[in-house]
Amino acid sequence: MSDFNELKGAFLNTLGTVAGKTRDFVEKAGDKAKDVARIAKLNMELSSEKDTIEKAYLEIGKLYYETRKNAPDGFFVQLCDEITLANDNISKVLSELDDLKAGLGTKSGDIEVEFTEVTVDDAAEKPVVEEDFVKEAAAPSEKPTAE
Repeated sequence: MSDFNELKGAFLNTLGTVAGKTRDFVEKAGDKAKDVARIAKLNMELSSEKDTIEKAYLEIGKLYYETRKNAPDGFFVQLCDEITLANDNISKVLSELDDLKAGLGTKSGDIEVEFTEVTVDDAAEKPVVEEDFVKEAAAPSEKPTAE
């Protein structure tokens, strides 16, 4: 019986050691999880602050350009010239887009698109033509034709 008590005592001692190590492991894992969560939160804060700085830099640059574009100082001359040229190119592109849209004969330049559901059986019976997909705005006397 004493062997049994010794065995029981050793088992309980081992069980206590395992429980203690498990507790330590769980505490360390919890601490690590808290650290990981804190790191993620700090990284988000850091990113937010960097975004704030970036926006402020952009606003400073925009304000400088708006107030000094006709007489920039030093190395700002080249940057202001690049912005002015880019703005001129944007105006040209927008003008060309407007001309092309006007040539399409639609109010906004958009092409009216109509979608219809096609099943496998429908496709086998009827050939697909361009009219099935795109309908351009036509004058009342004109009717779209298939080429």
